[in-house]
Amino acid sequence: MYMLDLCSSFLEVQLNQYVPEKIQKRLINRRIVKEVRSAYENVPFYRKKYNEAGVDIKSIKGVADLKKLPFLTKQDIMDNFPENIVSDKEDIDKCHYSATTGSTGKALPFVFNDKTMSYYINTSLRVYTMIGYKPWHKAVYIKYTKVDSPNFGPFFRFAHVPSTISVIEQIKLIGKEKPDLLVGYASIIFEIATSVTAEDLKNIRPKMISVNSELSTKHQRNFVSSVFKCPVYDEYSTEETWMIAAQCRNDKYHLFTDNVWVEFLDRQGSEVKNGDSGEIVLTTTHSPAMPFIRYKIGDKGRACKDSCTCGNKLPVMTSFDGRADDSFILPGGKYVSSLKLLNTFTKYIKTHLNLIAEFKIVQEKKDLIVIYLVKGTQYREIFFKQLISDLYNILGESVTIKTKYQDFIAKNGSIKRKAVESLVRQGNSAMGMDE
Repeated sequence: MYMLDLCSSFLEVQLNQYVPEKIQKRLINRRIVKEVRSAYENVPFYRKKYNEAGVDIKSIKGVADLKKLPFLTKQDIMDNFPENIVSDKEDIDKCHYSATTGSTGKALPFVFNDKTMSYYINTSLRVYTMIGYKPWHKAVYIKYTKVDSPNFGPFFRFAHVPSTISVIEQIKLIGKEKPDLLVGYASIIFEIATSVTAEDLKNIRPKMISVNSELSTKHQRNFVSSVFKCPVYDEYSTEETWMIAAQCRNDKYHLFTDNVWVEFLDRQGSEVKNGDSGEIVLTTTHSPAMPFIRYKIGDKGRACKDSCTCGNKLPVMTSFDGRADDSFILPGGKYVSSLKLLNTFTKYIKTHLNLIAEFKIVQEKKDLIVIYLVKGTQYREIFFKQLISDLYNILGESVTIKTKYQDFIAKNGSIKRKAVESLVRQGNSAMGMDE
C-alpha cells in the first residue's frame, strides 16, 4: 500500500506544478476545508480550541477564512502530544514518528501516516526535479541520519553522508560516491567548499547542488557555485511540514501551496503587503494524522505576486528572511534581520577568503552584541574593523559590539550551526520589519 501511495503521489506532485492558477486556487481551497474540518472532527485539541474561540467550522470555506482560526504554537504541540493532538482515527503505532528540537532544547514530536509520508517524500523529490535532476542521476545527501528510501535499481539512487563526521571524511565519502546532485545543510556545504582541494574536485563534479535547513545568502551560494562549477539552489522546509518553498532554475522561490498554505502576517496578525516582511504561518493540506493549522513556525519571509518564466505555475515568494526569534530587536524597537547581518559577514568572507574561519553573532542584551570569532589564516585587523563599522551602520543605534576571539565555536549539542542568535526575549507575537 505504501509503495502504491508513493507512486500515485509522485504523479500528483509532479503534475501540480503545471496546473493553471485558477484551478490551483480551487484545489487549495478544497484541501484547506478538508484539513480544517477533519482536524475539528477528529483531533480533540482543535475541537476544544475552536469551540472555545466560537468558531463556526462550517464557515471555513477556503484560505480567506483561515483568519477566523486561532494560531497553533510549538508549546501547544508539546503540551498535547500525543493524546489530544493526533487524530482519533489514526493508529499512532503505525505512523511515522519524528521530532525536532527548538532553541529551548525541548523535543517537538509529531507523526505522519503512510499517505502523508509518501506525499512529503515526493515534494522533496520535486525540489530536485525543478533544478534539473533526472531519475538516472545519483544524489548524495548530507544529513544526521539516513533516510529510508525504496530501491528502484539504477533509478533514484541516493547515498548518505553523515553530517556529524569531519569535513575531511565528508569530502572523502562524497568523492567516492561521485554525485550528480549534492544536497545538504548550507553551512556544511559551505565548509566543504572552503576545504576541497583541486585533487578532490577531480572526483566531486556535481551537476547541481541544493542547500537546505539553514538560512543561506546569495553570496554563499555563489561561492559554492564557483568552487564546484555548477549551479547552487536553496530550499525552505521544516521537519514538521516538510517542503514549503524551493528555487527553480530561474532562482525564483516557488511556494509549495499544494503541500502547505503560507500566510505572511504583521504584528496584528493581518496579511502584509506584497514585498513586505511578515511572520510565516503554515497550514498543512496533506497531514490528517496530525494537522498543523495556522502554525507559527517562527520564521519570516516576503510574499509577492510575480510569475516565473520557468513553466512552474506555483506562486512565487520573494525571499526567506530568517527566523523571527533571531532578528535583533534594538533599544528603540527597530528590528534587524539575521539576513542583513549574515550578508555583511559574507561580503568580507568572499572578498578576503581567509579573514575569518568561523563566527557567531549573539545579541546578549538589547544594546550589547557579542561576536565570537575564530580568526582565519590571513586575518587582518584593518579589514575586521571595517566589518565592525559596517555592522554599526546597519544597527544604526547606540549599541555596543564586542568581539571575543575563540579557538573554536561550540555547537551546544546542535548538529546545525546557528550563526546569528538573539537572547533577547521577543514573545510569541513579536515580528518586525527591517528598516
